[in-house]
Amino acid sequence: MKIHLPFFLVAVILVIGYLDSPLFSQKEDFVTSLPLPVEESTSANAQENKQVESFLELESKFVELREEDGYTVEVYQEFEVYKDKEGNLVESIPTTNYHYLRYKK
Repeated sequence: MKIHLPFFLVAVILVIGYLDSPLFSQKEDFVTSLPLPVEESTSANAQENKQVESFLELESKFVELREEDGYTVEVYQEFEVYKDKEGNLVESIPTTNYHYLRYKK
């Protein structure tokens, strides 16, 4: 048993060295990089063009005013606002981010 342990450790080190080598990573990249179907790539280009035509801004909009433990709390929700080149609103999407302002009475 004691004689086989060094050979086993050397074999494990050789396998780990090969898996960590640039030669193996090039083979791995070749296998995992597959071309996209034509339909998906054209729809992705259309989405990119739509985003190029509109500009993203983040805005906080007032949601509610409430009373908690002697404090007045203002709640604001963040929105992704898309505007075109002229500044007209294209789309407004609510996010899950909220901001809270707390004032003592």
